[in-house]
Amino acid sequence: MPSDVSTAGSDQHLGRVVDELKRELEAKSRELAEAREEQAATAEILKVISSSPTESQRVFAEISASAARLCDAYDATIFQADGDILRLVGHHGPIPSTAHGRPLKRGIVTAHAILDRRTIQVADLQAQTDAFPESSELARRDGHRTLLAVPLIRADRAIGAIVIRRTEVRLFSDKQIALVESFADQAVIAIENSRLFEAEQASKRELQESLEYQTATSEVLNVISRSPTELQPVLDSIAATAARLCESVDAQVWRVQGRGLVMVAQHGTFKAERALPLTRGTVTGRAVIDQKTIHVHDLSALVDTEYPDAKGPRAAAGHRTTLATPLVSGSESLGAILVRKMQVDPFSAKQIALLQTFADQAVIAIENTRLFEEVRARTHELARSVEELKALGEVGRAVSSSLELKVVLPRILEHACVLSDTGGGAIYVFDRARGQFDLEAGLNMSKELIAAVREHPIRVGESLVGQCAERREAVQFDDLTQAPPHPLYEMHMKAGVCALLAVPLLHQDEVVGALIVRRTRTGAFASETIELLQSFASQSAIAVQNARLFDEIARKSRELEIASQHKSQFVANMSHELRTPLAAILGYSELMQEGFYEPLGQKSLDALTRIRSNGKHLLGLINTVLDIAKIESGQFTLNMAEYAIESVVETVRSATESLAQSKKLILKAEVAKSLPVGLGDEQRLTQVLLNLVGNAIKFTDKGEVRVAAKMVNGHFAVSVTDTGPGIPQEHQGRIFEHFHQVDSSLTKAKGGTGLGLAIAKEIVEMHGGRIWVQSTLGKGSTFQLELPIRVDTRRGDV
Repeated sequence: MPSDVSTAGSDQHLGRVVDELKRELEAKSRELAEAREEQAATAEILKVISSSPTESQRVFAEISASAARLCDAYDATIFQADGDILRLVGHHGPIPSTAHGRPLKRGIVTAHAILDRRTIQVADLQAQTDAFPESSELARRDGHRTLLAVPLIRADRAIGAIVIRRTEVRLFSDKQIALVESFADQAVIAIENSRLFEAEQASKRELQESLEYQTATSEVLNVISRSPTELQPVLDSIAATAARLCESVDAQVWRVQGRGLVMVAQHGTFKAERALPLTRGTVTGRAVIDQKTIHVHDLSALVDTEYPDAKGPRAAAGHRTTLATPLVSGSESLGAILVRKMQVDPFSAKQIALLQTFADQAVIAIENTRLFEEVRARTHELARSVEELKALGEVGRAVSSSLELKVVLPRILEHACVLSDTGGGAIYVFDRARGQFDLEAGLNMSKELIAAVREHPIRVGESLVGQCAERREAVQFDDLTQAPPHPLYEMHMKAGVCALLAVPLLHQDEVVGALIVRRTRTGAFASETIELLQSFASQSAIAVQNARLFDEIARKSRELEIASQHKSQFVANMSHELRTPLAAILGYSELMQEGFYEPLGQKSLDALTRIRSNGKHLLGLINTVLDIAKIESGQFTLNMAEYAIESVVETVRSATESLAQSKKLILKAEVAKSLPVGLGDEQRLTQVLLNLVGNAIKFTDKGEVRVAAKMVNGHFAVSVTDTGPGIPQEHQGRIFEHFHQVDSSLTKAKGGTGLGLAIAKEIVEMHGGRIWVQSTLGKGSTFQLELPIRVDTRRGDV
């Protein structure tokens, strides 16, 4: 019995275990089936996304159906944020009452989920009157209770939401919530795909449109380049291209003509007038006058008010949208381009910009044509001007290359007659001494006419030549038969001359002659011809004046040369005459001082000492003046021989030592060792250095005078430095000029002729060297010499 009981208990326990396993197996099977169903739904959605990347509505429909089915919901809807409105983009089930959109505000569960970017589930929406008043009211009206809203998040920004609802109060499970959130991610993928596709398509359309516009612009430019002087092909091309790209019924190009507008090009069969008044009462006229683009969206709504001149036939034409762009060059309005549409369809910003580009191209074409016409009109004038400039250049070269009037004036006259298209002419030169004009050059003048001119001298005020001189302006007879009687006019008429033009030759408002040309036909000479002849007259005046100046300079030069010769001879004679008695005075003074005649007292000896000193000074001045005279007359020469620069310095030092001691000055001589032997005039170089050292001692009251000699860069470099008062900067460049002295009381007190440094400069330069000074006021001066060691023997003569 106990064993039977035990067996029965075991069977019951086993049955319970089996039942429990069956239930677990059924639950797992359901979970597996649900998972498979969810995976299948997700796969289907992804398949739709991949197969239709640009058809977001199919994806939304599949997501809505799957969400409603898998979550056991009454319906499912997908909303997308559009500014402050939520738009319904997908749904499954009955169309909700919010199909036309709902506001994006927190009183609505869907909007709340989007604004907070989080999933929101409400167990009984009908009871949430405080938290979600708008949604609660809709729930009571539509009959749904439990609601789940999952936001669509893209790049951390909510762009919409998926909403599923139940009519009973029954919360969605966590698994269902996770599934809807997965669907939300897939909806975001679909929205992003669609957005990217639309952006790509828009970019392609924009690129295609830009390419088409650029091609059209390029085509117009090609027409301009192919026909730079033909305007009509360009305007026709612009009209055709503008009509096509602006999708207008026609395109017209208008030009300003007087006070109106004239159509010069049109594309399209639409009937249009060929002329318009230039007023602000038409769209085209207003664009031209205001110089700005006018865009009227609906002309029929404005015709009675803003555009009164558009009534009548223009209003009856039936076009509605109108666009006019002005053609403006600088500040000038040239016309306008007009495009029209029959329907109310405003032109896009790109089309407006394109039309403005065409307007710019039309202006380029118009300007090109106008410039071409101007260039062609001026080409002949330019060629003539070039010919005139060439002739004037040749005349200028003739004037500058020759001072002979008989050579220059015929050339001038020939060019003047050729360029003025006259048969011949003459140039007269005014003789101030005799007060009459002399024939200097003639072209195509018969012997009889020349003889008549010689026989009838012309004075100021007489005949055409004298009148132009008196009035100092061009004078002409366009019909010689109307001129007053005169023998010269009669001779001209016998030779077939019908018109004469005379132009005065003026130099600084002084009449120096006249240029006259003649023509075998009547008629006034053009202003351009008169201006041209005035240019030739100016050249002739220069030639005459140059010749006169040359003659004057030649005469003055001869006079100066004779005067210079007389002066040099006078200086030489006077120097000789002065030196002879002065030598006797110095000789007798020396004999008397030495007691040759009889012993003299101390006072007489002192007087003789002063006589000898002043006599030697006077002799030095005479020698200096004689040297200057020799230099100026070209008789100053160098006696070339070898010399030692040490010897020159020592000679000068010995000669000036007593003078330095008398003024209690230190005299130093610094000569470098092993200096080479020089070639030059030792006596003249000693004279130069003696002058420099003597001046330094004379103008220095305390301190020292230093003489230095060395070799630098293959030259003797000799300097004389003192501690005297110095030389002002403005005098340093002039002290080597003849007779120049520094203007100061000190200089005047020391005396001198102002010729010593000038002679020194001449001697140094004759040796091929140079001399200059460096000085600072109050600190002394340094005179420097640079001498070539071996002087070219050809420099011995000046």
